[in-house]
Amino acid sequence: MSKPIQPAEDDVLGLETGLEALQASPEFRGPVEPVDEHDSYDHLALLYETQAEQFATVIPYVKQGLERGERCLYIADENETGAVLAALRDAGVDVDGALESGALTMHTAQDSYLRHGEFDPDDMIAFLADAIEEAEHEYAGLRIAGEMTWVFGDDPPLEALIEYEGKLNRVLPEENGIALCQYNREQFPAETVRDVIKTHPHLIYDQTVCQNFYYTPPEEFFGPDQPAREIDRMMGTLLDRTEARAELQHNQHHLERQNEITADPDRSFDEKLQALFDLGCDRFDLEIGAMARVDADEDRFELESVSDEYGQFRPGIELPLSETYCTAVTEIESAESVTEPCADGYGDSTVYDEFGLQAYLGTYVPVEGGDDRTFFFVSPEPRSEPFTDDERTFHRLLGQWVKYQLEQEQREFHERTLYEIAADPDRSFDEKLQAMFELGCERFDLDLGGLARIDPATDSFEVEAVSDNQAHFTPGAQAPLSETYCRLTVGDEPTAGVTDPVRAGFGDAIAYDEFGVETYLGSRIELENEPDRTFFFVASDAHDRAFTDAERTFHHLMSQWVQYELERKQRERALEESNERLEQFAHAASHDLQEPLRMVTSYLQLLEARYGDAFDEDGEEFLEFAVDGAERMREMIDSLLEYSRVSTRGNPFESVELEVVLEDVRADLQFHIEESDAKIETEQLPRVKGDASQLRQVFQNLLCNAITYSGEEPPRVRVSAKRRSREWVISVQDEGIGIDSEDHERVFTVFDRLHGREEYEGTGIGLALCQRIVERHGGDIWVDSEPGEGATFSFTLPVA
Repeated sequence: MSKPIQPAEDDVLGLETGLEALQASPEFRGPVEPVDEHDSYDHLALLYETQAEQFATVIPYVKQGLERGERCLYIADENETGAVLAALRDAGVDVDGALESGALTMHTAQDSYLRHGEFDPDDMIAFLADAIEEAEHEYAGLRIAGEMTWVFGDDPPLEALIEYEGKLNRVLPEENGIALCQYNREQFPAETVRDVIKTHPHLIYDQTVCQNFYYTPPEEFFGPDQPAREIDRMMGTLLDRTEARAELQHNQHHLERQNEITADPDRSFDEKLQALFDLGCDRFDLEIGAMARVDADEDRFELESVSDEYGQFRPGIELPLSETYCTAVTEIESAESVTEPCADGYGDSTVYDEFGLQAYLGTYVPVEGGDDRTFFFVSPEPRSEPFTDDERTFHRLLGQWVKYQLEQEQREFHERTLYEIAADPDRSFDEKLQAMFELGCERFDLDLGGLARIDPATDSFEVEAVSDNQAHFTPGAQAPLSETYCRLTVGDEPTAGVTDPVRAGFGDAIAYDEFGVETYLGSRIELENEPDRTFFFVASDAHDRAFTDAERTFHHLMSQWVQYELERKQRERALEESNERLEQFAHAASHDLQEPLRMVTSYLQLLEARYGDAFDEDGEEFLEFAVDGAERMREMIDSLLEYSRVSTRGNPFESVELEVVLEDVRADLQFHIEESDAKIETEQLPRVKGDASQLRQVFQNLLCNAITYSGEEPPRVRVSAKRRSREWVISVQDEGIGIDSEDHERVFTVFDRLHGREEYEGTGIGLALCQRIVERHGGDIWVDSEPGEGATFSFTLPVA
């Protein structure tokens, strides 16, 4: 599968890189062409009238710079910096990470343009030159976006502003930077806007990237011959524009129609595609529009969509790619055409010889993470004239929209699949891991997925799991970590990719020299209390491109899931060990401690029976205290045993009707309810998955507390349930004595009591037991209360 070619490392930032985000967006129009007598395209002016128009350009511009590994410098003035950062967050930018790393820096006019109290063109040029030089040490270049609303009136003088813009035109071609100056047309005088237009080689206005025919180089703008030169330029422009007017109107009609189709929220992708087929047939005077899946390496062509079936040329037909006109575009990423099949070498091809197709205009659509396509138009009627540059440009715009939509659908499909795998409750970790391997192999176009244990301290690498056993990749296989590509993940970058092993320094490494691995993408997973892992994908075939940011991001998401699952398994093992130790302790408490406790109780009873008459009133009271203390200790030991067995001795989860559980609890508490004259109101309760006996215990403890701590008035209790996303919130509300806010956490502590036993009986473990049961069911429990205003105990249970 093909992907967009990444810029070379030594590429200097310029117009092409600066406008990629805008050209790839269906909201923007206008070809980018050279301006006569000018070779600097690194300086753009944005003219806007609303904040929406402003952000529609500047946010993609900044976002793309961050994605390309550039530093972005934003100078805010009209907008608060917070508004700009919020717009970037809405566009999916990790703003906090970018600010923390220094990839994004925010400035104001006061600490940039006016940093010395007034505006000085040379000082500002020096400021930007220093910023570009600093950025080049760590980043691919500097991308500048400056709001210009600080410029009003005569301070600074207009001449100073224009002088600055002219000098910026001369500085940027030699530097690794690009600048976008933002002018609010509603706030600047018309004369200023006019001069701004004249000093910028390219403009962005009304969501259109415009070649500026009115651009005047600085030496002309400030020179003595400016009026004469401007007249020559204007006359030449008028002549060119008059001759092109009819063609522009024709093109504008089709561009507007394209935008209407692609921006229609009520049409599906297939409906929009069919409408674009119709539009293209009309624009190019061809009869059939189509899209096909292609693979140049396997010489495969499969027709996927077509505007109108023509004989055998219908969806599903498969041909060798070499038997179609689409071979003309598989080596390039622009529109290519065929108007003379025989002369162009297609005289014996299937599409000409059997299907009778005479004319072709197509473009290659490389799809990241999916099958590549060709998007084309054909006709059985010959074409007498070659396709024009305007037609090719319009066709390329159609292809760019198709590419964007296909890649978006592919990303959404893989993200949905990732979520479905991770959230599947019926799969084990190993089954989910194998599904992740398969998904990653498809997403990254690699052969094998793997998980390995690594230890940099001992230089060890051991395969733990793989998607498909191969000669050198089987569970248990070992190698020195330094001889594998996974050593790259040990440094500052947890995710690493290799597409050229020799250039990356692995020419004599075992992974390349013996295992034959040509391509690698992997991430390090750091764990506590056990060896770290690497989660990786490899292939024996070389890739002709670097991994994209989107691929690295998706791999990072997958590795985060693996890390979460490994940590969860680690926590579960630790919890199981803790529960086992707790149950062993509880067993000792219930048996080994019960025996001496029974002895104490027996001897106290014997003492009372034999020598009771000899005790005075104090002696009898002391003996009664001792017996009562021994009995309370027995109750506490029994409660502790019950607390420890919540996880280890609970029943398997099954479907439970909470209304039935609550009715059973009310029946058990009937005497207590009648004795206290309690009123209990209940709403409809849901069905959940859980342990019915333990949930019954939760309701019983909460209802008993609500009745017990009702104060002087008869208890009034209300039980309710509310759906909240993927969980139910069950609440037990009373009108009793309430709980101080400082004690809301304390009430769930084992054996911690808020009241003395002379006021209220109990062991102090009931709420702690409720908390442990709720946590076993994957929920939380808390209390909302104020003294004298009652209490509401709420707990959550997952939706069945």
